[in-house]
Amino acid sequence: MLDDHRAFTDTLRIALDLHADLHCVAVAHTLADGLALAATTDFDVALVDLQLPDGSGIDAIGRLRELRPHARVVMLTGYPRSAPAARAIAAGAVAFLAKEGALEEILHAIRYADAASPIVTPAARVDRSGGIRLTPREADVLRGLGDGHDARQVARALGISVHTARDHIRAIMAKLGTHTQLDTVVTAGRLGLVDLGGRS
Repeated sequence: MLDDHRAFTDTLRIALDLHADLHCVAVAHTLADGLALAATTDFDVALVDLQLPDGSGIDAIGRLRELRPHARVVMLTGYPRSAPAARAIAAGAVAFLAKEGALEEILHAIRYADAASPIVTPAARVDRSGGIRLTPREADVLRGLGDGHDARQVARALGISVHTARDHIRAIMAKLGTHTQLDTVVTAGRLGLVDLGGRS
C-alpha cells in the first residue's frame, strides 16, 4: 500500500488483514519508499494514492509494473475526476476508486479488477463512447505517438513488429473516434490520456 495518509493506511491494513484471502505485506508513505519496497517485496496488488508528497501516483504505475510485471495497481484518491482516471487506466492501473467509497468496492477491485475490465468509480468515469479503455500495450503505443514517433519508431522502441504497432494504432483510433494519428494525439491529450508536453 502506497499512501501518505497514515490513519487511512492503518485502518485499511487492519481491514484487509481481517479477510482470510488478503494480507497487506507492506506500507509506504512516499513514492521513493514505495518503489524501494516494491524492489524487495513481492506482492500481487498495489494500492496507490493519486497524490503523494514526492510525486504522482500515476507516475508510480509504470515503475511498479516494471518492478513487478505480474502485479496489478489499484489507484485510490480523495478527489475522483475523469482526467486522472483516464490517465491512470491508460498507464496500466486496473482500478481508479474514491477513498470515501465503500470498503467492499476496494476489496472487489483487489480481487477481480484487471486490465481487460478496469473498474472506475462512477464520479470519475469518462463519459465518451462508453468510456475509454486502453490496454497497457495500447497505452504504450499512444505514449510513443504523443512523443512524436511514427509506427516504425514505436515498433522499434517497444520491440514489436510494425504490423502489430499499426494494429494497436488502429484500435486506439477506433476507441477515440479519430481518423488520423495527429487527431488521435490531440484528442488523447484533451482527455488526459497522453501528456503533450510542450506541443501546440
